[in-house]
Amino acid sequence: MTESDVAQAASVSAAAFEIDLNEPSARSGWEWRIRHTLLTDPEGAFVTEHDGAVVGVAQAAIRERLWILSLLTVSPTLQRAGGGDGRALVNAALAYDRDSEAGIIIASNDPKALRLYGSSGFTLNPTFEAKGKVDPSRIPALHPDITDVPPEQIETLAPISRAVRGAAHTQDFALAFNRGATVFRLQDRGFVVAMPGRGVWALAALDEQAATALLWRGLDHVKADAVTEISFITGAQQWAIEVLVAVRLPFQSYGAIAVRGNPGPLTPYIPTPPVA
Repeated sequence: MTESDVAQAASVSAAAFEIDLNEPSARSGWEWRIRHTLLTDPEGAFVTEHDGAVVGVAQAAIRERLWILSLLTVSPTLQRAGGGDGRALVNAALAYDRDSEAGIIIASNDPKALRLYGSSGFTLNPTFEAKGKVDPSRIPALHPDITDVPPEQIETLAPISRAVRGAAHTQDFALAFNRGATVFRLQDRGFVVAMPGRGVWALAALDEQAATALLWRGLDHVKADAVTEISFITGAQQWAIEVLVAVRLPFQSYGAIAVRGNPGPLTPYIPTPPVA
């Protein structure tokens, strides 16, 4: 991928996720999301072309010891035709490795993509998605020691990320701040990223008590939104499921976290989603 591919890559990937880019702000934000990973990991960004047009996109990122598949999409028309672009893109992304010790993919429900990841050496861990209107009356008193984290202090959260998922989130917090997110921390025990219009974007903690308190703080921050979303919750995150039941958010099975190697315990943990 090169800078000249970004606009077409945005259109193709947005169509695959059913994201409307008709509003200039929506297109600008989605192109920025693709450009961010292109800038941090240019050797891990790939496109496939048919007749000179971009029809598939893959972006892999290396964060310290962790390989991450940031994006994989193929034109829905091409997928139906069985063009093989998905496999070619996954293989190219996997080749961008730099001797990483572990890998993680936050995967949608797409059956072709799940099959690709499962056949590429990844273990698939099914996940839940909660989506709906938060009932503010169900939110308990918030933990008094939770504070905001300004952008200039984001690096101080890196030890938490490393302990939970094997690599810092530092480089990618820019995506969240670009979307108006707020980051909260509970001392050195954990953090949560709450994004208006999106919900809880990420959470990592060293213990379940801290994780629970931070999830409540994130939900409180977005409680005025018409729709709040918390995605990619594995069955290991019972602390999170208990909160979602208490707040009466409907949830259902959706997607998977695909893992290879040993990135870390991945709990207590809610990963950054592929759509940001």
